[in-house]
Amino acid sequence: MEKMMVLIYDVALEKVVMDRIDSCGITGYTKIPRVFGKGRSGGPRMGTHVWPGENEMLWVVTEEEKINSMLDCSREIKEDHKGKGIKAFVLPVETEV
Repeated sequence: MEKMMVLIYDVALEKVVMDRIDSCGITGYTKIPRVFGKGRSGGPRMGTHVWPGENEMLWVVTEEEKINSMLDCSREIKEDHKGKGIKAFVLPVETEV
């Protein structure tokens, strides 16, 4: 069964995230650079001098096993890079056209 993972992370983590994506065997994704917003913790990240910081967003649709592996990697990244934001969300894939 396929799942979709949405990964939002600090732009400073791009190389780490992309290396982990490769190591999990994920070959297809959509990357959206320069996304802005505010999570439950921390201040807004708007890419300005008042609210500095930028995020990137990655959408991955693949087999559930690979998504679970990437979730484990996301937890490791979060633990290894405290102070740099990373969030993962997993959704079911009901239809693919």
